[in-house]
Amino acid sequence: MEEGKKPGNRLRTAGFVVVFGLAGIVAVVLGFMLADALLIYAMEGSGGQPMLYVMERTDVQPEWGMVVPLTEKDFADHPALDAVIRGDERNPSGWEWGMSDRRFIGGTNVSYAESRALQDTYGPDRETWVYPHLEYEGAYYLVVTTWS
Repeated sequence: MEEGKKPGNRLRTAGFVVVFGLAGIVAVVLGFMLADALLIYAMEGSGGQPMLYVMERTDVQPEWGMVVPLTEKDFADHPALDAVIRGDERNPSGWEWGMSDRRFIGGTNVSYAESRALQDTYGPDRETWVYPHLEYEGAYYLVVTTWS
């Protein structure tokens, strides 16, 4: 055996590599978690406010895309959606959005959490990027959320 090298040194070195490797992975994960928390904190503290906009389809029934019938549970889960479609924030105008078969009917401020929930529930399909049409009392709606 070579002078100064013992069989236990290799095992100890491997142990140090594993321990420091795991510590590095934990440090990176904690760094990402901290960065995410700071980003959300910065967005919420920026003074900007996410918005919910609702457009109404003026034609009879959409020819493409998925149709989601709105229920009382949907309105209870998303009070901002209720306010724009059936409540105080409903303010139909002649302003058309994109195509002439859609008109803006209202909008309201929402929290970041509500904006995310609305986007996840009624936002575009991740593969086709086609928005679902929400149906309520024979009318069809499209929901768009924005982040300031």
